[in-house]
Amino acid sequence: MNDEMVSHRWKPRKKRGKTFMVQAGLFLLGRALEAAAVLDPDVRREVEGWKDPMTIMLHVHSEGPTMVLKKQDGVLRYAGSSPVDADLTIFFKNLESAFLVFSAQMSSPQGSAEHRVSLKGDAGQAMSLIRCMETTQAYLFPKFIAKNVLKKVPPMTLKRAGVRAAILGVGVPIGLGRFAGLVR
Repeated sequence: MNDEMVSHRWKPRKKRGKTFMVQAGLFLLGRALEAAAVLDPDVRREVEGWKDPMTIMLHVHSEGPTMVLKKQDGVLRYAGSSPVDADLTIFFKNLESAFLVFSAQMSSPQGSAEHRVSLKGDAGQAMSLIRCMETTQAYLFPKFIAKNVLKKVPPMTLKRAGVRAAILGVGVPIGLGRFAGLVR
């Protein structure tokens, strides 16, 4: 069958809803990681162990949504959604895989086990990042969602509830990276 025999060609439609959902999830995760690196002692300890300066990117293949984090002068900052040359890059193989993870239908470890993501960079740094992401997700998700996404949901103490309120109330809307020296 050649092109002359086919009267039209179907083009795949763009998945605007899923793309928006993944973009929003990456933005929320990036800002929440920035805030957690300031407010949570476990995340702060992990981030202090990373090399300085360091650039981290989460990216969906084939020109999909992106999240960039930069650690510079000991402070982790959300650096936007433009792809860059990063020291550590986690690629989602397609938009569907990223959507499953960011819509809390699949946990990050399950996505990794099913080979829905790939890594470019140091695996030890990636494991440290994933530990930070799991702690941050515990702050972002309510318990009924977190128990399906996380391996272990930490108990919500009064201090953790205050950190959650600060992350959701201040960290996500305006970012806390610029205030890192004042909070510590």
